[in-house]
Amino acid sequence: MDPVRHDFLKIVFLGSGKGFLVYSEGERLPAHQGNLLVIPPHCEHKLEDGPHTPTNLYVLSIRPKVLEVAALDPALLPTGVLELTPEEVSKTEKTVRRLLFEQSLGGPQAGARVVSLTLRLLAELIGLNESSAPTRMSEGANSPGAGSDRARPSGFTTSIARMRSYVQDLDQHFFEATNLNDAAARLGISRRRFTQLFRQVTGSSWLAHVRRLRIAHARRLLVQTTRTVLSIAFECGFEDLSTFYRAFKREVGMSPNQWRAAHSRLLP
Repeated sequence: MDPVRHDFLKIVFLGSGKGFLVYSEGERLPAHQGNLLVIPPHCEHKLEDGPHTPTNLYVLSIRPKVLEVAALDPALLPTGVLELTPEEVSKTEKTVRRLLFEQSLGGPQAGARVVSLTLRLLAELIGLNESSAPTRMSEGANSPGAGSDRARPSGFTTSIARMRSYVQDLDQHFFEATNLNDAAARLGISRRRFTQLFRQVTGSSWLAHVRRLRIAHARRLLVQTTRTVLSIAFECGFEDLSTFYRAFKREVGMSPNQWRAAHSRLLP
């Protein structure tokens, strides 16, 4: 791509691949999967794919007005290519997926939610810049006492009530990276008890239910957007493309590309 210059703050998350952030002065910074690229306004730059390693990028453009309203000084942000800890990568992926999900929902509250998530990400970046040895844990991490308030919500007196609340909450969080053990820990019950209660409430296993929610969202995005299959797989919570293809074909009976081709023809 040719060099570009924007009047807004640009944050890029590398979902996969390797490449370079190239400045107009000739400086060429390597970047790889899980890195964040923070590019200040009016900075001429370009992004290059590495040889045989194309990148999958998620770009967040933040207008100066948003920073003004939040009274946030962009000079406090780190710039360039940021190397994140595994916990920070997980947390960033969660925020990016949430941003994409809120955008796909639309509606009168979507803009406010996207701005709120964006400002939270910026605040975390400022904290990263201020810390010489970041030790932050991702939201809901397995640190002592983490998530205890959510694991035992006030007013719920039975495990089945907590499970119903959890299942309802999954409709808005199915894309987040998690596993059965973490889900059980969130409710403060054993894995075996969690599995029993989940099947009692939903009639299916936890894995099958989460997979159905993810694939249902993927089907909508394949028809309603022009995003790549790789981007849609990431947005729906799949960590790699092959797993997404297998899950989609198992659930739908055809590949994502076949589904897109068949149903795009049905659009007005």
